Amino acid sequence: MATYSNSDQDLSLPTEPEELSRILECHCHSETEIDLDNQNINLPLLRAASILQVRDRIERSLTPDKNLIQAIESLDEAHTTFNLVSERCITWYSQLTGSPRIKLEEILAKDDLPLQIQKLEKFIHSIQELVSMLSNYLDLESPKVFPALVERLGTQLAVRMVASAGDLSKLARMPSSTIQLLGAEKALFRHMSDGSPPPKHGFLYQHPTIKKSSPKDKGRNSRKLAAKVAIASKLDYYGEKNG
Repeated sequence: MATYSNSDQDLSLPTEPEELSRILECHCHSETEIDLDNQNINLPLLRAASILQVRDRIERSLTPDKNLIQAIESLDEAHTTFNLVSERCITWYSQLTGSPRIKLEEILAKDDLPLQIQKLEKFIHSIQELVSMLSNYLDLESPKVFPALVERLGTQLAVRMVASAGDLSKLARMPSSTIQLLGAEKALFRHMSDGSPPPKHGFLYQHPTIKKSSPKDKGRNSRKLAAKVAIASKLDYYGEKNG
């Protein structure tokens, strides 16, 4: 019979995948020894238990902040696609009609668009609907996941900071000096490689208080805001756990 050693005792391995998966997970980082070389080990059972173990780990990793990260990245991609298709629509319409370039809104307001532009028009409207849906989703869900960050930064900037860090747990562990420069990695690399001026802020520049600051105050205000973000992220991540 296959066994595992625990506290100087040899115990029989469970014969059900769910129970065996629990044993494997509980002892994956311990000094417990599982005799996998035993000829009586049930390899199909071990395989089923391992699949359950991995599936459980994946499910635990899919935290609510990961959904919001996917949403903000999808929103960014939708904006990029919209800009590209809009430029294509304006250029193509000008070539097809022989008229000067006009604004996208003027093109979409016309009823007699060429067939090619009609296809682009439908695509543009679908992107606009996607942008609206994703924005509404972020506005609705992000305050549920990290309310302190949203209160401090607003919806999209809060999610963007979490996405840049990797997830909420990583942001909560970052010092404020690192948070201040999230989104400015390229500028920081240039500073380190060629001695160009160091960046004062990354995504935090999008915050109204930083945008409105005078050039000489942007760095100081960014440091203050980063310190507040560091506190807010810790409240959101550790607050409920410690409550």
